[in-house]
Amino acid sequence: MSLEKFDKINEELKDFTKELAYHIVGDPLVLSNLSEYLNISLKHGLKVNLTTTANNLNSNNFDKLMNESIRQINFSINSYNANSHKKSLDEYLNPILDFCEFAVSKKQHFFINLRIWNLDETQSAKDFNKQVFDKVNKRFNSNIDIEDIYKNRPKNIKIARMIFFNFDEYFNWPSLNNEFVSKEGFCYGLDSHFGILSSGNVVPCCLDKDGIVNLGNTNTSQLKDILSSPKVKAIQNGFREKKVIEEFCQKCEYRTRFDK
Repeated sequence: MSLEKFDKINEELKDFTKELAYHIVGDPLVLSNLSEYLNISLKHGLKVNLTTTANNLNSNNFDKLMNESIRQINFSINSYNANSHKKSLDEYLNPILDFCEFAVSKKQHFFINLRIWNLDETQSAKDFNKQVFDKVNKRFNSNIDIEDIYKNRPKNIKIARMIFFNFDEYFNWPSLNNEFVSKEGFCYGLDSHFGILSSGNVVPCCLDKDGIVNLGNTNTSQLKDILSSPKVKAIQNGFREKKVIEEFCQKCEYRTRFDK
């Protein structure tokens, strides 16, 4: 998305939110001019959440990531184990841990979350997780215990000032090719959040990376008009009544965790 378009959208977003997440699958650290986007959000008084694989993280990024607009940075640690890499685990993890130490030394104003979103009943990623915990424990003198994680399933564990491990389970990305889940249930899509793709298309949530539920386009319509459209109202009212309107949402497993 061009800086000009991004600036315009930030201006419109001020009426709807105080927070942005630079992430619908894309990785913000691939942008050489990330600071320019962050400064636009800062200008409009919007806080930013960054989610990244950290594959592009290096010491040249560190100062840029101290931008005052940032509210939190999420490092998707399990992305390493879920994809093929030329990097060793040390080559992948060390820049992340170096940045954590750098941030603490600067008394950073934002949270850092090391995401381990690979917990499952079969403990399929247990060996990988233990390697990660061992390296973090050594670096930060913490005491993360792999057996305790799988037994008690905590949501977060603090390892340093404003730095946490963040845990969750695997989930399948929704797709029209998935099996039908249900026409009943609730979701926070279009309630606590919505998404805008780089094309300008507006979608109900961050899992709709391909714009299957296209609510309108910010290049041709005002955001306020898109979010007040009959289609948006139908989806919102459906969730409030525990009815799932869109086929894409009917085939989404992730939303079922909100039914609990």
